Amino acid sequence: MTSTQIIAKEGYKGAIVLLVLFLVFLWLDWGLLIFLSFLCLLLWLFAFRNPERLPDDRFNPIVLAPIDGKIEKISAHADRLHICIAVDWLDVGIIRAPSDIVSYEVCKKSGLFLRYCQEELKNALNTKITFSSQAQHCFEMELFPEIFSSATFYEKTHCTINDRMGFMKLGRLELRFPAKLLDIKVNIGDKIKGGQTLIGYIK
Repeated sequence: MTSTQIIAKEGYKGAIVLLVLFLVFLWLDWGLLIFLSFLCLLLWLFAFRNPERLPDDRFNPIVLAPIDGKIEKISAHADRLHICIAVDWLDVGIIRAPSDIVSYEVCKKSGLFLRYCQEELKNALNTKITFSSQAQHCFEMELFPEIFSSATFYEKTHCTINDRMGFMKLGRLELRFPAKLLDIKVNIGDKIKGGQTLIGYIK
């Protein structure tokens, strides 16, 4: 779990590699490479930061943003409201529970991690991880990771709202909620923060 670390555990290996490179270049006194490796290390630590977050509204039945990013699309299909969130390189990659979760199921379709190609090709070939909450509000989250293979949902018996429950760096997260239960409060183009930004009120 990643409840107290300064950076998410998924960033440890990269941080160690960059730190070793920085120390080697420092020992060899290679000026430009010292600067570049130190800059890359700082950017890596920032990209994998693990901040504490408090919701904007803590006193009402709400749905919170599950991850940092930008609202890319909002659509309705049958009785479900689909909210697509684009997660960029410098967005916090920690996935947080958008509401209380009592029981759930995770399904993974293994594949590639393409980013710079047509959307149809990515949907057909890329990895997809589906999280389905099976009690209370019965919502779903789907992860479509790109470039990084570290996307995952942690193994937990249950989650309360805002709990850390997974990780994804670069890609798309789609949140699907029953339309009749959610009074949505975000719009396309909004920048959101996981565990803090209000997505909507539960009716």
